Amino acid sequence: MQGRMNDDVDQFEWNGSHPALDLVNTLDERPSDTPIERLPTYRDLVQFAVLAGLIERRTAGRLLRLGARSGSQIAKRVRKLREHLHDILAAANSGRRARQSDLDALSAAIQAAHAAQLLVASASPGLASRRWSPSPSAEIPLHACALAIERLLVEEERNRIRKCEASDCDAYYLDTSKGRRRQWCSMTGCGNREKQRRRRSGGRSLTRLNRLE
Repeated sequence: MQGRMNDDVDQFEWNGSHPALDLVNTLDERPSDTPIERLPTYRDLVQFAVLAGLIERRTAGRLLRLGARSGSQIAKRVRKLREHLHDILAAANSGRRARQSDLDALSAAIQAAHAAQLLVASASPGLASRRWSPSPSAEIPLHACALAIERLLVEEERNRIRKCEASDCDAYYLDTSKGRRRQWCSMTGCGNREKQRRRRSGGRSLTRLNRLE
């Protein structure tokens, strides 16, 4: 496993407006029979965590070296966390209560993440800040994802966490628009496709009406 990531191509879609939602969306084309996995390897996980702003880029090389043996299992654990979060979001979107098993799994991961951090003196804005333990661990990307999930579930308003309204998309995003009228994960992608689909459907309906007259 190489220790440099500078030449890696950004394969992720950053439409979630929150790192935890961008994590959920790393299983692309989820409603289809052949979804695309964006986190198949530990290297992909580290790249995601860096680009999402969850860990510092300067630590990436060290993490890749540390994850040479255990990385595949850590990436698998992150994918499991992602699916627990997805199930919670899907339940909320359909008006159901989240399964306690999903909450328990996330709770355990969040507790482990907090245990991996230390309080250190800070100049600003508070008296102290959290830092990862001085002993480097390949699990830091896992912990960083767990803490992002905690922030999403605890700090964000539930009615701002939305599912893309495109019929063939299962992506989630945080609606930060002023009027909270955002409908699509991406206006250039799903938004345009849905508008074209509705336009074609409206045209067909008008043609049928004309034939009946």
